[in-house]
Amino acid sequence: MKTIKAGFLRHMTAALGILAGLLVVSSARAEGPAPKAPPRVIELEEMVIEGKVAKPQVFYVLGRSRVEYENLKMQRVFVDRIVSGAKKNPF
Repeated sequence: MKTIKAGFLRHMTAALGILAGLLVVSSARAEGPAPKAPPRVIELEEMVIEGKVAKPQVFYVLGRSRVEYENLKMQRVFVDRIVSGAKKNPF
């Protein structure tokens, strides 16, 4: 007699389990969809709620720091264009 290896028996058991699962699923599908229940409606009475609406508040404080303007070059060209545009008639 030939001996059957344990790995072969595990594979066969798994295959039979999968086959049985597929049969159960296919038989459940054959019954058709279950009838849907009508939607449930809940009616509530009118309520009056009084109070104040809380507004969120955030405070953010930065420490002082020294700002260095050494690398900036101040030019008056842009200011002159603003002044001349303000003097023109808008209409």
